[in-house]
Amino acid sequence: MRRVAIGIVLVAALGASYAVWPVCVPLSAEALASFQPPIAQRTDTMLWGRIFQQRSGQWYQCKTRIARAFFF
Repeated sequence: MRRVAIGIVLVAALGASYAVWPVCVPLSAEALASFQPPIAQRTDTMLWGRIFQQRSGQWYQCKTRIARAFFF
């Protein structure tokens, strides 16, 4: 019985960690131009940090897997 409970807890923890893992998608030039206020001035955050991140000159929108699955 104890092994079953530990197994259930382990599966639930793995599922939760998979659901909140951040996924970053590059933004197009058209999307960048439409941001108001400009993307560089935005300070939107989620669990781990900023939603809009710049890496090597390219802007990315980073959200959790669950947010990408159920929201925009």
